[in-house]
Amino acid sequence: MKFIHLADVHLGDKFDITSSLSKRVRGLSWKSLSNILNANKDVDFALIAGDLFERSYFSSKDFKRLFEIFESFGKDIYYVSGNHDYFDGYTDIFFANGPANLHVFPSDRLGVYEDNSTRIYGISYRDRVFNQEVDLGIDLDKNFFNILLIHSDVGREGSKYCNLNEEDIISSDFGYIALGHIHKAQAIAKAFYPGSIEPHSFTDTNNYGYIRYDDGKVSFVDSSITKFVDMKVNLSDFSSAKDLLAVVNNKLSEDKKNFLRLTISLMEDIDLGQLKKYIDADFVEIIKKEDFDFDKIISLYPNSLLSKYYDKFKGKTSEKDKLARDMGLDAILRSRND
Repeated sequence: MKFIHLADVHLGDKFDITSSLSKRVRGLSWKSLSNILNANKDVDFALIAGDLFERSYFSSKDFKRLFEIFESFGKDIYYVSGNHDYFDGYTDIFFANGPANLHVFPSDRLGVYEDNSTRIYGISYRDRVFNQEVDLGIDLDKNFFNILLIHSDVGREGSKYCNLNEEDIISSDFGYIALGHIHKAQAIAKAFYPGSIEPHSFTDTNNYGYIRYDDGKVSFVDSSITKFVDMKVNLSDFSSAKDLLAVVNNKLSEDKKNFLRLTISLMEDIDLGQLKKYIDADFVEIIKKEDFDFDKIISLYPNSLLSKYYDKFKGKTSEKDKLARDMGLDAILRSRND
């Protein structure tokens, strides 16, 4: 038996980045999904564990495009919704007219499909939150390979997203539990998160793709076509702009589209336009961070809020303390004209 397992595609979403870059990321997410399905037409079926799209922005035109991609895949697709693509009367209309190979679990009660010697159980969100408990100890026919498809947290107390217990996962009779919701690939006993198929912001620095199951072997496939890189450098650490450029370009991937945010602490002038011209990335944002001589500035403002805040960090050398100090001082300096 062979199948692929993916989740958290978030088609159509508006990401927390510039509008122009967000548009590019949305387009690449569509391309990535199509690439994955086209590359795996030898499998028996595909599993999609929720947050396939962002329902607030997904149009009838988007549904048509999605269903064409699914139909082209040709193999069976089993799909549950999550908190971003939860089912209601609006989405039900579209899925009622989906392709024949798309099998949707429309209810927040456990359902099942049978595929030869495999039974696939699934449960979907009918709202943005899912507080009800899911019993993993149900009686399963062991003549089948039993799969659970669900969008959930694991071991997160107070979660509103179908929290599962790790001990229940281990003791259950499911052979494979296909999870969604966490945008990072990880395994918890026989439960697996594939992560997102693509990164969506400068905080997304893991590997992205999907899981492939081949006759008992579980493999994570890094299939992403984009890479976000967030770098912070100090120009004084480099002998020249050329050396800085070499380090920056070395951080970029040769086989992906690179989106770079570069924060430079400047000790001297540098032609940022010329530097940007020679960075081998598809998108470059350079943030110029001025270096302040805080000791000199504070000497000009004795007994001020600035000096009192600065004094609280004297003798503290951890990176966390330095970051808190710099962010606080920057905020105070910025507010001086308010």
